[in-house]
Amino acid sequence: MSDRAPSARTRAFVEQLAVLLESDGMPRVAGRLFGLLLVSAEPRSLDELASQLGVSKASISINARFLEEKGVVERVGRQADRRDYYCIADDILERTLEQRIAKIRRFQQSIAEARKCCTVEHEIVRARLENMDLAYNHLIDATGQALNAWRARRDKRTTPSLTTSR
Repeated sequence: MSDRAPSARTRAFVEQLAVLLESDGMPRVAGRLFGLLLVSAEPRSLDELASQLGVSKASISINARFLEEKGVVERVGRQADRRDYYCIADDILERTLEQRIAKIRRFQQSIAEARKCCTVEHEIVRARLENMDLAYNHLIDATGQALNAWRARRDKRTTPSLTTSR
């Protein structure tokens, strides 16, 4: 592993991704960490990540645990090395879509409960809640279909290459 600073293009990508993820509620350092790991071929130690991102090791540690809890990075070890290394999870797209479905489902369930238990006297409000309920159901179905299609495509692509490479 190298503590060599990322190229200007890599730094720009990492920052752009961090800004996008920050607008979605993720801490900026976590977004930068995710971006750097996304373009890293090998797992990186906390020391390497801190050096390459120019932040403290403590900040990297906190944000690495945050991303690990989200299921987008994994902590890995190396033989005869006590340090922790981090890399992007292999099934990141699947995990991300599953999390998105779960989040949409929570919103949809809240709207469905509101439609059941709240006395809504105005037709506009009833229609709004009904449309939101329908939209969330549609999003859950569409995202589930996308996830299933991805799994089928991934399985088609990975199965032959796994058997031929052994």
